Amino acid sequence: MKSNYKVTQSYDLIEARYMDPLTAREKNLIVTMISMIQQEDKEFKEYVISIKDFHEMLDLKGRPHYTQIRGILSGLRKKEIQIPRYNGGCLITGWISDAEIEPGSGEIRLTISEKLKPYLLELGKNFDSYTLSNLLNLKSIYAKNLFELMHKWEKVGKCTFSIELLRGMIGVEDGTYEKYNHLKERVLKRAVEEISEKTDLIVTFEEIKKGRKVEKIEFSIRPHIKQKKIEIQLPKQTPENEDVRIRLNDLANGYSFEQTYFAQMYQGALAIWGDRAENELSVLIRYVNEEKTVTNPLGFIKAKITEAWGFHEAGLTITFADLKPSQRRTGRAEKLPEWFKNRSEPKEAKKEIDLNIVEERQKLLNELGIKNDQ
Repeated sequence: MKSNYKVTQSYDLIEARYMDPLTAREKNLIVTMISMIQQEDKEFKEYVISIKDFHEMLDLKGRPHYTQIRGILSGLRKKEIQIPRYNGGCLITGWISDAEIEPGSGEIRLTISEKLKPYLLELGKNFDSYTLSNLLNLKSIYAKNLFELMHKWEKVGKCTFSIELLRGMIGVEDGTYEKYNHLKERVLKRAVEEISEKTDLIVTFEEIKKGRKVEKIEFSIRPHIKQKKIEIQLPKQTPENEDVRIRLNDLANGYSFEQTYFAQMYQGALAIWGDRAENELSVLIRYVNEEKTVTNPLGFIKAKITEAWGFHEAGLTITFADLKPSQRRTGRAEKLPEWFKNRSEPKEAKKEIDLNIVEERQKLLNELGIKNDQ
């Protein structure tokens, strides 16, 4: 299963309410199936997922147990959603119409409910699309549902929902987290932190009160690459860099740099490394190609350039030359680069270093048990 597949669905489906919320496993299965729909499709097909991919996607342990698989698929088939209609009504339907397990071929065959055709096929303008790996990286079902909602509003940068409406859209069951403080601490704060850590979006929220009661939540959304410091320092003129983009795309394995993303990435790299920008990006791309624990290449690259920018602002010289692929083949990619532990000071007079950066670096080193030699 290719994690760089796109999940494309209508706005109405993204903001649907759950009569019986999906589990995190069921959500993974649904979005994977949606990512297999082709842009030119006019009818739903029978979507085939290998039992091996099914096990990995749902984080099932041990050898395939068909009783467990049947239970998951049976539960999913019973799940219903409410999709709002413009006339004030709504459509109540399920996600899949049938599922077939074929142990001999090692495959599972799924068919999407025909009632969902207007929301997944031949979409006009009112739809959103995101990379599958973003959602699969998230563990919490609330984070998964909130990520889809935030991605829809990313271009606007803000969105506001009443508490009641938000609960329904992110799948909080009736009778759970009824007190706002519980909803805030156990659902909202954890979900936005996970989204900001594991996807290419940064999400924050503020409370809107009427008197002392919180009635609405206002979210702010921005992509990782568009941080304030980088925006201020970027060169005003866009360089002629299409030839560079083509060369770096030739190096990339299983992903590519679209023009908008690349323009931001390359301008940031130019501001940090100048004439060495293409070389540094080439080293980083080769690392991503070889490091098997990196599941979100574009998000990882953005994060590393943002890290490098912080050191650049402190007057420190860093390169990606010491990044080495780890020997691990599973788990999260949170390997600390050598250039973070042992970075060289500039040769000229030592510049004043932002104390916040120093404190944050020391805190991270302490947490990882790395001795600070400086």
